[in-house]
Amino acid sequence: MKRIGIISISLILLLVLIYLLVKPNPKIVSVTLISETAETAYTDNDSIRVFNDAIRTVKKVRGAVDVGPPTYRMNVTYADTEVVRFSLYLDFKTKSGFLIKDSNSEEMLKLKDRSSKELTDLLSKVSTN
Repeated sequence: MKRIGIISISLILLLVLIYLLVKPNPKIVSVTLISETAETAYTDNDSIRVFNDAIRTVKKVRGAVDVGPPTYRMNVTYADTEVVRFSLYLDFKTKSGFLIKDSNSEEMLKLKDRSSKELTDLLSKVSTN
């Protein structure tokens, strides 16, 4: 009887692990950036890809988060209508940046160098047009 219980629990844990590993990432349908002077919505595939890559590849940074006001407030809308809010901090000169998820403001998420560069390039195009 114990053996069946152990096998059952092991099987359930294995199924949960498999689900977590193959669970599809939610699809982003739009991103809205809000600055002090403007609000810009992105819905085109290229822009969504840049934002999706940036969010998906962040690295958690250890330590306390003590930063000033964000460059942008960012609202990410997913296909299931969930909206996730972030504060986006970008340095356009060094092309580096990080995110802070509003639901967990104690955790800084550093953008990978490639993602930061793509985001600053994308946002520079909009601000110069």
